[in-house]
Amino acid sequence: MRLSATWVLLLIFGLFSSCENDLEKVERISQLSSGIPVETSRDIEILFSDSALVRARLISPLFLTFKTSKPYQVAPIGLEIQFLSKEKEIVSNLTAKYGKRSQWERLVEVRDSVVVINTQNEKLETEQLTWDEQKKIIYTDKFVKITTADKILQGYGLEANEDFSKYKILRLSGVISLKE
Repeated sequence: MRLSATWVLLLIFGLFSSCENDLEKVERISQLSSGIPVETSRDIEILFSDSALVRARLISPLFLTFKTSKPYQVAPIGLEIQFLSKEKEIVSNLTAKYGKRSQWERLVEVRDSVVVINTQNEKLETEQLTWDEQKKIIYTDKFVKITTADKILQGYGLEANEDFSKYKILRLSGVISLKE
């Protein structure tokens, strides 16, 4: 009996002496696996710059930051992105009820009642749109409707520059002329 008690004590000692927790690793793993934001911001304004020029302004009433292997941020109750000229004038305005920004890929995906209006007062409406910060383009494969002064264009898929001054509907499905 004495021999087996000694073995049990040695086994327990061996288990506890070989266990070591690095608190940084534990914290990192718990953040990666949790769906809990590590930062909550209210009434935010983020400026995006390129070559020392402010190119866009993101405004949101609530912004959540998640630290995962590919960090991202979420605007769960809406956002506005103002694209700016070199003179810091708004050249197009994007609004949506939901947005997600991948810091890793530098992509902003917006969805739910997405509207983009440019300086020519042309209006894009869709349910999902992606802004590629690096390529300076916006695109979607979803249904789009563009209203101009004299027509309404409809189709599926769109590619445009970020200020929405030049755009292409990939699969045009209808053009409606607006004549009085």
